[in-house]
Amino acid sequence: MKKLDVIIVGGGLAGTVLAWHLRELDQSFLIFDNPERPSSSRVAGGLFNPVTGKYLAKTWLVEELFEYLTPFYNNIENQTGSSFFHKIGLHRPFSGQAHKESALAQLDKHDLKDWVSVENKDLGKAFASEGEGLFSENAGYLDLPVFLDASKAFFMNQIREEEFQIKELLWDEAGVQYKDVSASKIIFCDGWAGTGNAYFSWLPFNPVKGETLVGKVQDYEANFIVNQGKWIIPLGEGRARLGATYSWHELDFLPSEKARLDLLEAGSKILQVPFQVEEQHAGVRPATKDRRPFVGFHPVHKNLGIFNGLGAKGVSLAPYFGRQLARKIVYGEVIQPEANIERFYTLYS
Repeated sequence: MKKLDVIIVGGGLAGTVLAWHLRELDQSFLIFDNPERPSSSRVAGGLFNPVTGKYLAKTWLVEELFEYLTPFYNNIENQTGSSFFHKIGLHRPFSGQAHKESALAQLDKHDLKDWVSVENKDLGKAFASEGEGLFSENAGYLDLPVFLDASKAFFMNQIREEEFQIKELLWDEAGVQYKDVSASKIIFCDGWAGTGNAYFSWLPFNPVKGETLVGKVQDYEANFIVNQGKWIIPLGEGRARLGATYSWHELDFLPSEKARLDLLEAGSKILQVPFQVEEQHAGVRPATKDRRPFVGFHPVHKNLGIFNGLGAKGVSLAPYFGRQLARKIVYGEVIQPEANIERFYTLYS
């Protein structure tokens, strides 16, 4: 019997980030991850942005999240010798005078001066808008496939590429056992699949499907993200990613014609040249009803934990809460109340 500190179920963003924090705390772990199972982490745009929403508001816990995420991802880049963290900034061009006046009013109303500035950026020939707008220098994107592959290679001896069979999990007050492995704790980081997890299906998930397009854009020169309702991420060599859609119906990983047409229509309002589609990606974000992550332990089975519900802001949420969960496991430290699943214990029966 192999004895460990923690079993991690799921090798997407949440499980991988947790693994890095457990390693930092000298905890032994094993990740169960089925590479054949569709992963929303591998098809997500990976954006991180301190100011979000149509009406411009600071993202929840912005100071705490953004103070930590850059050194966290940079440290992993150094350890793996990979490049996946791209803090390239995000620009919101003004669509006209009315939009400019509204945006500047929001800038003052929400005290955003530390997070965005009014700048005139060179958008190049591809864009229909002029260059003046709001620029967030702390925004960017995480190349999730590169991050996950680099981490997988680093943890190659601590990953089992197989489907976790929850019916074979045994537990008691001392810990958990799964096949030939025992551990003090097991943490489910299984994304949308968590909605069917018998131990945590009572939590109020609110999964949402998202789709993006990857393609070529003639004369694409902007080296930062541009957001005008939809966002466009520069990928280099005239390629870009356009996204994203939100759908609470047809929760699957199949690209749809409707999403493709919706994105191309949105892109035509941002660009003055065609977006030439090469790839279309679809995934299901593990979002929650109150838009806060699920972090913590089962109300009865105290050795069973969850790290899920990161939604569309997973890249910025995962490092901060992965550290909190790891320190909860090792030192018993407190998890932020708005993220702790104790807020839903009354739903358990």
